[in-house]
Amino acid sequence: MLAGGAALAALGVVVSACGESPPKPPAVEELLAPLEQARHDSALASAAAGAIGNPPQIAAALTVVANQRAAHARALATEIARAAGKLVSATSETSSSSPSPSATEPPAPPPPPPPPPLSEVVDTLRQSAEDANRLVTTTEGYRAGLLASIAASCTASYQVALLPGGPSI
Repeated sequence: MLAGGAALAALGVVVSACGESPPKPPAVEELLAPLEQARHDSALASAAAGAIGNPPQIAAALTVVANQRAAHARALATEIARAAGKLVSATSETSSSSPSPSATEPPAPPPPPPPPPLSEVVDTLRQSAEDANRLVTTTEGYRAGLLASIAASCTASYQVALLPGGPSI
């Protein structure tokens, strides 16, 4: 009787294990927008840091923000690659283009756009923080923690580090 009960229990475990579907791989599409936002914010803060007339502490804070948002982009790219099952470097963003043989001089590049005002950087950081906060509520585990830390970093950047006349780095 005891052996029959054990066999029946083992059969139940085997049958229930066969009935479960394998876990669905996490979707990475939800991280594509934060990745692009992080790259955009980094470039924007970097351009603003080079603006003439910014107080040195604001320029330094903008440089830190640019570096932090670049780190966020690398972390998001790494998570996207991990979830997609690819082991690629998050910093491999090079594109190869071979110069075309030409006897004429290439046209001069257009002048760079003027650096963005501090208010534009603050607005984009605020939007990035809000977007990351929204995603935190629909994710779990490491991804939720990553998005929450990104939201916190963006919030601290625009509420503390870039506060005009207030504390900065």
